[in-house]
Amino acid sequence: MRHALLLAACLLPLPCLAQEQAGKVWDKVITSQPFDTGPFRQVRIPEWVQETTGCGYTLSVMDERHRAEAAAHGVTISEMGFVNPFFACYESRLLKKRSLEFPPGRLEKEIAEYKRLGIRILGVYPPCLQGEVYEDHPEWRRIATDTTEIPTTDMKKFPHGGMLCLLGPYGDFFIDVLAEIVTRFPDVDAFSFDGLHYGGVCYCKPCRDAYRKDNGAAIPRSDMNDPAFRRYQHWADRRMEDLVRRMQTRLKGIKPDLALVTWTTNAGRFGHFLSIPRNMPARMNLLLDAPDQEFWLDETNRGATIVPAFANAYIWATTNHRVAFSEPYLMSHGNPYGKDSFPPEEVLRRMMLALTYGASPSIAVIQPPNLQQAIYDGLDAVKARKPWLTHKRPEPWGALVMSDNTRNFYGREAGRVEERYMANVLGAFRAGVEEHLPLAVVNDWNLNAEDLAGYRVLILANTACLDAHQAEAVRQFVRDGGGLVASLDASLFDEFGDPRGNFALADVLGVDYRGLPVAPAGKEELDVNFAQAIGPDYWEKRKNVFDFKQDTTSFLNQGRMATYVGDNPVTFKGPAVRVAPRGAKVVATLRTKSEGGGAELPGILTHTFGKGRVVYLAAGLDAAYYLYAYPYERLALGHAIRWAASGPAPVAVEAPMCVHSTLMRQEKGGAERLIVHLFSDLNTTAFHALPADDVPLREEVVPVHDIRVTFDPHYRLGRVHLEPGGGELEVRRTPQGMSVTVPRLDVHAMVVGELEAAGR
Repeated sequence: MRHALLLAACLLPLPCLAQEQAGKVWDKVITSQPFDTGPFRQVRIPEWVQETTGCGYTLSVMDERHRAEAAAHGVTISEMGFVNPFFACYESRLLKKRSLEFPPGRLEKEIAEYKRLGIRILGVYPPCLQGEVYEDHPEWRRIATDTTEIPTTDMKKFPHGGMLCLLGPYGDFFIDVLAEIVTRFPDVDAFSFDGLHYGGVCYCKPCRDAYRKDNGAAIPRSDMNDPAFRRYQHWADRRMEDLVRRMQTRLKGIKPDLALVTWTTNAGRFGHFLSIPRNMPARMNLLLDAPDQEFWLDETNRGATIVPAFANAYIWATTNHRVAFSEPYLMSHGNPYGKDSFPPEEVLRRMMLALTYGASPSIAVIQPPNLQQAIYDGLDAVKARKPWLTHKRPEPWGALVMSDNTRNFYGREAGRVEERYMANVLGAFRAGVEEHLPLAVVNDWNLNAEDLAGYRVLILANTACLDAHQAEAVRQFVRDGGGLVASLDASLFDEFGDPRGNFALADVLGVDYRGLPVAPAGKEELDVNFAQAIGPDYWEKRKNVFDFKQDTTSFLNQGRMATYVGDNPVTFKGPAVRVAPRGAKVVATLRTKSEGGGAELPGILTHTFGKGRVVYLAAGLDAAYYLYAYPYERLALGHAIRWAASGPAPVAVEAPMCVHSTLMRQEKGGAERLIVHLFSDLNTTAFHALPADDVPLREEVVPVHDIRVTFDPHYRLGRVHLEPGGGELEVRRTPQGMSVTVPRLDVHAMVVGELEAAGR
C-alpha cells in the first residue's frame, strides 16, 4: 500500500504537490503590506498546539522528581537546550564547538525522560547570539549604525560575541541548524528562540546589497521622521517575515506537526512597545504557531495600570485569536529586579489575568521555596479550567484596533509614542473594561470585510495610519450598518506614516481636517503646512487645556453624565484637532482655557453614513482617559460606543469596575458555548505608594458578591454553569434576556452557557 501511495504521488504534477504541501503548512490569506511579493498566509496550527495550556519553563534544570511533579500539575511542554550562545549541545555538522556539560547521550536521555512524563520538547536556540558563528563569519554580524565597519568584540572576554543579522546568509544557516536538530532528534516537538528579530535596522553588506537590488538606493540613516527610512523598515519587516516563512516550510516539511512556540515582542514588556524603530512586525506573530510574551507587571511596565490586561488581550489578537502564551514574571519590582517579599497570592492573579484575555499562562516552574506551592496551585487552577480555554474566539460585538503601523510610523519616537498613540488605545480599552463592554482587540490587518463581519462597532482610537484598502473596508463596514467611533488623526496618514491633506475617511466621519487648535494668546501658532510635512513637535503642540461642554439633548447626557457634567463646562486636558463639519452634528464642544477663551470648537460629532452611525472625537477623550483621567470621559466613551453600535452588547455584566469581563465562544467536540470570564483586579493597597512606581502585590482576597450576567435574548441557551466546579446557575428570563447571578467571585470564574443548536 505504501508503495502505491508513493507511485501515486510521483504521478501528480509538481504544482499539485506544492499546493498540497502549502495547504498543510499555511492557512488563510492576510491583508497585504508594502513590499509583499505574494500572498501572506498565517501558519496552520497543529491540533496539539491548540490543545496545549500547560506551558512550564525551567524543567531543563530540574531533577527527575521535580519534573514529575510539574507534569502532575499540568505541565505538558517545556524547554530543552540544543544550541546556546557559546556551544552546540550535540554533535553538529554545522557547529563545531561542543558544550562539555552535554557529553554524548545526555540529550537522548533527557528526551526519553520528557517523553516518559508526557512532556513535549521545546528545543531552544537563541538565534541572534552564537559565539562560534560570530567569530567565523564576521560578514554575518549586524551593523547597527550607518557604517561599513564590521563590529568587533573581545571573544575571550565575551565568548558569545555580538548580534548576528538574521536578514542575510546567517538566517539560512540558522534554518539549516534547526533542520539538522529536528532530523537528528525527531522527538523535538517545537522550537523557541530568545530574540527572533532584526533590531530595527542593519547596515551589514548583505542587507545593503539586498536593499539596493530591490530599491535601487542605499539604506537611509535611522530616522523615523525620514520617509525613506520608514519605507526601509517595511522592506526589512518583509525580509524578517520571509525568514520565518522559509523556516516553517522547511521544518514542517521534515515534521509536519512541528511548531514554533517562541518569544515575541509585545506589550507584556511595555518597553517593547517603546522600541521604535520596531524589532519585528506584529504581523510576524501569524507565522508562529504560538507566540509567547514575557509578562512583566513592574513599575517600568506600567504594572498598576490597565496595560497588563491590554498586554494579554493584544498578544492573543496578534495570533488572530488562535493560540498565544503569556509568562507572568514574579517580581516585586523591576528596578532592582527581584522577588523580595513577593506574595504567593499574587501568582494566581497574574496567571488568571492572562487567561481572562485569551492567552494561556506559561510559567517558570522552579521558584524559591516560599513560592513553589503557589506555582503548583496556579498550574492546578489552569488545569481545572482547561476544558474551557481552548478552541475559542471572541464573540463579536465591539472591535478595538491596535495598529502596529500607527505605533511605529506615527508614534515615531520611543519616549513619546505612549502619549502620541498608545494612550488612545489604552484609554479606550480602559473605558471598555470599566463599562463591561465586550471589546475585542484587533489589528490593522483585520480591517477587511471578512474579519469585520459580525462586529457591530469598530473603534479607531487615533488609528492614524491606514492604507487605501483598509480605509475602503472601514467605509464599506459603516455603509452596511456597522458603527464607528474614531478619534483625532484616524486615517490622516498612509501606511508609511506620510500625512494626507485630509482624512481618508472624511466622508464617513462627516468632517474635514483643519489643523490644530490655536494656542492661547502670546504663544506661537501651530503648524499650518501639515499636508506637506510634519515635524517631531506636531503631537506636543496639541497639548492644551480646554473647557468641554456637552449638548444635553444628545445621547451623551445619560445616567451619571447628567450629574458629572450636565450643562456645565468641565475640564478636558488632552490632545485635540480642529475639524470642519461636512454633515456631522456637533454634540460636544471645546473652548481653550485662556483669557478670552477663544472660539468654540467641535469636540464630539455624530454622523450617519449609509446604514451606519459614526462618532468622531476631535477631543481625544480616549487618550485623556489614560493620561489625565476624569470619570466623565469614561461615560462619554461608553455612550459613544453603545450609540454607534445601534444594538445592545451580546452580554451585560453588572459588577464593580474592578471586575474584568470578557466574552468568548468555544466550538469544541461538536458543541458550542458562550464563556464569560470574570476576573477581580481588586488591589486593597492600590495607589498607597507613589503611583508612578506602584506594583500590584496583592496579599488578600476581598470577595465580590452577586455579579449579574445577562445574555442577549437571541441566544438559545441550555444549561448555564459556573466553572471550575460545575455549579448550576439559576436562570431567570427577563425582557433583556436570560440572566444569572454569580453569588461570589474571589479571583476568577467562568459563566458557561451551553448553546442549543437552533440558537447559535
